[in-house]
Amino acid sequence: MGGNEAKALEAYIMSLIEANKENEDAIKANRAQIKRLFEKQKFHYQKIGMHKYDAFQEMGGQLSFALTLLDENNDGFLINSVHNIQSSYCYIKEVKNGSCNITLSKDEAISLEKALKQTGR
Repeated sequence: MGGNEAKALEAYIMSLIEANKENEDAIKANRAQIKRLFEKQKFHYQKIGMHKYDAFQEMGGQLSFALTLLDENNDGFLINSVHNIQSSYCYIKEVKNGSCNITLSKDEAISLEKALKQTGR
């Protein structure tokens, strides 16, 4: 091949090679970003367990609740809000590896179990 057409074809091929290199660089950068996002995601709360209940027999409406938030490693916390006619109390307990070193109430245990049954989102 010779003449002007060959030069145009050579230039076209060189531009394709350059574009391909740019695409490869972008793909490499995207893969690195995706890897970082997946690593960060492990520590975000992604498992949720909530259990509403009546803390006292004289109260209805299930105004008390236990809420558990866990990350991928089953680390997080549990909040228990106990409501009665005159006041509300909140308690928080740390959860490590899916268990708590403080004794859980029946309702807190239900909330924790609901969270543990979920897979990461």
